[in-house]
Amino acid sequence: MEIQDLEPTIGIDIERVGLKNVRKRVSLMTPKGPMAFDAELDLYISVSRDRRGAHLSRNVEALYEILSQEESHRSLEEYLDSLALKLLERHPYASRSVVVARTSFYVNVDYGGLTGVEPVNVEVEVSRDKGGAAVWSASVSVVGLTVCPSAQTAIASILGLDSSVAPSHMQRVILKGKVETMGEIVRIEKIAKALYKSLSAPAITLLKRPQEAELVLEAHKRPKLVEDVVREAIVNIASEISKLPDNTVIEVEALSMESIHPHNLYAQKRTTLGKLRREGELRGP
Repeated sequence: MEIQDLEPTIGIDIERVGLKNVRKRVSLMTPKGPMAFDAELDLYISVSRDRRGAHLSRNVEALYEILSQEESHRSLEEYLDSLALKLLERHPYASRSVVVARTSFYVNVDYGGLTGVEPVNVEVEVSRDKGGAAVWSASVSVVGLTVCPSAQTAIASILGLDSSVAPSHMQRVILKGKVETMGEIVRIEKIAKALYKSLSAPAITLLKRPQEAELVLEAHKRPKLVEDVVREAIVNIASEISKLPDNTVIEVEALSMESIHPHNLYAQKRTTLGKLRREGELRGP
């Protein structure tokens, strides 16, 4: 008997144990054709209270086996789901497996005629309970900016201006949206589109001076509190995935890196499509 198979001194179960930050090139055969990208993978299993540990070399074996079949998968979610199932097969004593992938994706951004192809951070997670259904989640993080409506209103009053043309302080915002489903694929582009739409303006890599001025002026017409951003992102994501079932979970968090304060602001909301429907906040696509 190996040391991992012995009983532990302290009888407490472990929810996740495994490999973290495994770097691999992933190749998929998507509906749009072949796609290859670099990803960081986490591979976890659960360990019961009567086992001291897990045979973690089996995680590597499971990964290599799935890598040899990866081009048969049509999406990253399907690829990770196959890996989660393989982990349970390799670890018959485990009741649960979790696989996480982090990578970058490029999406088209269009803001009033200002366009760019911008990178977004993506995290996809698949969990499997032995004999149970899969839970898939896709998270997308975008970078944009907001204009403070509070300062803008005060400045407009002082200067006797219409608030839409009054100056205000701006801040960079990292906005993250997550959709959790029972085995449904949610397109990264849809989440990113909904997030960018919720900001005063997106961050665009290439802007010449006239375009910078245009972006700043347009952003001032869309001032937002961090609370506004989160609320709008929840509704905008929901409208993009409105055909999914009520148990679909949406989570949004915004980190506003303040320009005139030494601290940052944060807001977060987690809800379901079913609750949004009951509250009358779900819009069609």
